[in-house]
Amino acid sequence: MSGIVLHQYAESPFSEKVRSILGYKGVSYQSVEIPMIMPRPDTIPLTGGYRKTPVMQIGADVYCDTAIICRVIDEIYPENTIYPEEHLAMINTVAHWTDTFLFKVCVAIAFQPKAAATNPLFQDESAMSAFMADRAEFSKGSSELLGMPFETAEPHFIGHLNQLDQQLSVGGPFLFGDKPSIADFSTYHNVWFIYTQEALRDYFSPFEHLVAWYEKMVSFGHGNVDMIAGSEALAQASASEPEEMVDAAFLDNFQAGQLVSVMPIDYGFQPVIGELLAAGMDEIAVARNDDQVGRIVVHFPRTGFQVVE
Repeated sequence: MSGIVLHQYAESPFSEKVRSILGYKGVSYQSVEIPMIMPRPDTIPLTGGYRKTPVMQIGADVYCDTAIICRVIDEIYPENTIYPEEHLAMINTVAHWTDTFLFKVCVAIAFQPKAAATNPLFQDESAMSAFMADRAEFSKGSSELLGMPFETAEPHFIGHLNQLDQQLSVGGPFLFGDKPSIADFSTYHNVWFIYTQEALRDYFSPFEHLVAWYEKMVSFGHGNVDMIAGSEALAQASASEPEEMVDAAFLDNFQAGQLVSVMPIDYGFQPVIGELLAAGMDEIAVARNDDQVGRIVVHFPRTGFQVVE
């Protein structure tokens, strides 16, 4: 089996989530630094249009959304699982809430005027305009990405920090015991998004237990990473065949071989069109052919995505 290639950019919170898991697992992998905004000529041939970050590639199999990326990493490297069965429903629920609602809160916190004044991106007027135009296109048709006013978001943010701090003060070193779970990593990337902005770090001053937990999470590092060019990742895909899907499940009256579109349900409504290979309880997979890389199978988590005929 080919190794992991992570397509990401340094400032991406969801990329930090995956980088931290790879660090915790001690994984050696390759990484492609992609542009923060479109175009992404070395990524779209793999995904077929999906625009969220990061994307994970293993040969000619491409995984979109951290909900499936993290699960696949854990399956490949099962030691110290981040999906303990005794807490599975709870940790997945917490992870989904933090990756959706809490992330929306954190976007409003991160882009408040106090933070924008010290963010290098917003010191360059042309870069700022390009970024805002890109995100407007990215969230077209949705109010989910940048739709929460700062005044609404801030009480939610501070209140959740307080709850985390209280739980960590009486529980184990991590949210569900002695080892981190996916709930920790999903919470971590939201905290990282704010804590790494010096202008916003005062939010954490009252919460010493949360800061201690954050420092433990940071200590995992990012694993053993080898940076490669996007062209090399495309060459790996072109030289590979997708893994065969065995006993694929189908729900909602879908059948193998149907031509379908797959999109997120919150924002990023750029469809990936392909031949349906699976549409089960946990995974959606479609096969597509690309002139640059040949046959590719694109995998999505079931939760948070829609399949349209």
